[in-house]
Amino acid sequence: MIEKYGVALLCLLLNFLAFTACLRFLFSRQGLYWIVPLLVTVFLIGPNAQKLYLIASQPGIQSLAFTLDELQPILLSFFWYFMIVTFHYALKKTIKSNYHREQIKKNLHEARYQQQVETLTYERKMARQKNYFGKAPSRLPSLQSYNEDWIDLFDKY
Repeated sequence: MIEKYGVALLCLLLNFLAFTACLRFLFSRQGLYWIVPLLVTVFLIGPNAQKLYLIASQPGIQSLAFTLDELQPILLSFFWYFMIVTFHYALKKTIKSNYHREQIKKNLHEARYQQQVETLTYERKMARQKNYFGKAPSRLPSLQSYNEDWIDLFDKY
């Protein structure tokens, strides 16, 4: 009896892992390649879920000896999960991302951010200087001690 539950649960677990892997890869760069494997996985989950439901809903049925026919769903589930993993690695090897383009975009965003930070710092510095020097502007000193003639005589000699 435990073999029937175990086999059905293992098949369903493997199909669920295949479904989650397909769903995860569906939202990657190669997402269009994962639509068909996702649909096949959904169609594989259905019969295994029904078999587990039948076993759980009819507990009075005595199981016969373990046969080779009961191993077919688990072998199919192992094979399908192995195919998904293989397909994922094959796609990673053949469809490479454009590393140079990604680095250019990353550097462009970083440069724009640095420019904003430096502009903000410069504007703050200029505002402080304007505030500091704006209150007391520079001017020529005007001392009324000597008249212009004496200053001119001093400058000539």
